[in-house]
Amino acid sequence: MRIFFIIFSGIIFALSVISTVYIIIRYEINRRQDKKKEAQGIYIKRVTRAETLLCLFIPMFPCLAFIANIQSENVNIWANTVNIIFVFFCYLYARYVFVAYVKLSPEGIEQRVWSANPTRYPINAIDSIVYYETLNIEDQDMVGFYTRSGEQIAAFGPMTHKNYRLMAIVRFRIEQERWPDMNNPTDVAQVDKLDNGYMTIPYFRGREKVTGLADVDM
Repeated sequence: MRIFFIIFSGIIFALSVISTVYIIIRYEINRRQDKKKEAQGIYIKRVTRAETLLCLFIPMFPCLAFIANIQSENVNIWANTVNIIFVFFCYLYARYVFVAYVKLSPEGIEQRVWSANPTRYPINAIDSIVYYETLNIEDQDMVGFYTRSGEQIAAFGPMTHKNYRLMAIVRFRIEQERWPDMNNPTDVAQVDKLDNGYMTIPYFRGREKVTGLADVDM
């Protein structure tokens, strides 16, 4: 059994190192590509660089298990099992970092968090926006966007990810009583002015929940 855990933890360690390096490189490539797409009116927000760099700690756990099993015969099966479970949760976190994004374009909203397939909705399917203000300063506020049927379109921490554009579009909808035409330069310019934390966070934090916005039933 000890030989099995040595081989197993060694393989997981090697795979975690390769995966971590790939995730970080892919993240930086994606960020550069996302920036270029803004000129086409496509805005993509991903996890922060700090969240991505946390993946650097993942190989440490299979590495410790590998070293412990080599140097000692007294590492019991339960310690190895706990380590495997912990590494599994690290894998889930790494997958989230790798796949999660919110994409906003003239065609609508696209979000992917865990599932293989992203969810897609037209912008005018947003019927309500809810601002969840945390009472714990260590946690982040959250914003949720929902259809008339109550289905969640998107949810994210706007301040952590600096993702204000969808909130800016919804504020435009509230104040102008229509959805902006994201192919119209005039509407886009107005949304651009609202696309920052000062124009969105206090606005929606004070309202907490706004409903009755959708033009379509979904």
